[in-house]
Amino acid sequence: MEKNEIVQIISNRLAKSRAEFEIFFSRKKTLSCDIKDGQLDHFRSSMELGIALRTLEDGKLGFSYLFGPNPDTLIQLTDRAGEMASQADRDPLHSFSPPEQANARDLDVFDNTLSQRANNEKVEHIKEMEQRALDVDSRIRKVRKAEYEETTSYTSVVNSYGLDAEKQETGITFSVMVLAEENGNAEMGWESETVRWYDDIDPSKIGMNAARRGIAMLGGRQISTRMCPAVLENRVVGELLDVWSSSFLGDNIHKGKSFLRDKVGQEIASPKITLIDDGLYNRGLGSAWFDDEGTPQKSTVLVKNGTLLTYLFDRYWSKKAGSQSTGNSVRERISSPPSPGPSNLFIRSGTLSFDQLLMSMDEGLLVTDLMGVHMSDPISGDFSLGASGMWVEKGRPAYPVKGVTVSGSIHSLFADVADVGDDLRFFGKLGAPSALVKEINVSGL
Repeated sequence: MEKNEIVQIISNRLAKSRAEFEIFFSRKKTLSCDIKDGQLDHFRSSMELGIALRTLEDGKLGFSYLFGPNPDTLIQLTDRAGEMASQADRDPLHSFSPPEQANARDLDVFDNTLSQRANNEKVEHIKEMEQRALDVDSRIRKVRKAEYEETTSYTSVVNSYGLDAEKQETGITFSVMVLAEENGNAEMGWESETVRWYDDIDPSKIGMNAARRGIAMLGGRQISTRMCPAVLENRVVGELLDVWSSSFLGDNIHKGKSFLRDKVGQEIASPKITLIDDGLYNRGLGSAWFDDEGTPQKSTVLVKNGTLLTYLFDRYWSKKAGSQSTGNSVRERISSPPSPGPSNLFIRSGTLSFDQLLMSMDEGLLVTDLMGVHMSDPISGDFSLGASGMWVEKGRPAYPVKGVTVSGSIHSLFADVADVGDDLRFFGKLGAPSALVKEINVSGL
């Protein structure tokens, strides 16, 4: 069904009531495939059309959703949202986004060449990634998986206030996992990259990096329990930022689920930390000129040189806080109402190269992998995580370390950052450079 037809059916159904409405459209086409032992193992293509409806009458908000609409199910969708609204509590803070003027410049998030690429070309690039990993070193015994996924999506938000916003996006991911073996010792190496444009990715480099990571950990050993300085690789900082990010969300602030409540204007991190949420980042995976409520996205500095400046809000929670929306309304899935979430959240780069960070540390632990980061307590920030990496002596990696645990508080860790590198890298919507931490608690032998 066409968008205009869907809007007409819903608006006609609501015509006899005073209800306002907001319709969220999501059309997504996904292609995925993987290679095993140089042969195509699976190839899948799917299309999904989902619609979420919110209705608002006398301050009462209703919500419903469906997949694969037709005229009958759209009427059911509309009636169901009305029923939900009738049972909801009245809240005058509920509202929908007006048709605001946004900075609709081209953010370069749609690769218009992707649909023209032959599927055989994509398969050959997966094979290239797999073979490159195997060619790096004879100790790479096997490629466990070599995968490709692409998504082409169309999103639109239409409401009874006159808003009609729409966007198109593409996403391309290559990933590979390898098995390295030597003298009875086996280690896994993994690498992945997601970009907006196909030409921005190098499958061969991904395969090579996965192999090198696996080989680097062969012969890993434990170290004794100690407090020591540490360099956290950018991917590790990114994982910790993922947990820390929930502390900046307006709903968590209001509900008392954030350590950062009532701390605006206070120093909450190292002066080396500047944290930015930028919904207009060129080719960013969270970039768009409007958020999932239709509010214009923008760039928001959350932490400047360690000082907390603001939080991330959607429309509702900004009103709860007596503030303004930062354009950070996100729908995790079509079945979920919008709530605050980051767009492109990243820690600003420093000036030191990765090697200079190691030299600055001189001796300590280089952490390249953490296990179970998602299990960290997002409110207290406390963590105790399995870790692996390299022991560094005289500013250079000396030997691999595994089987240790690092523990502490994410809030204290970001406050204890001595410097950050110039190697900012995005992992999905989160970006981070590597960071030197003054001291971290390591439990080992």
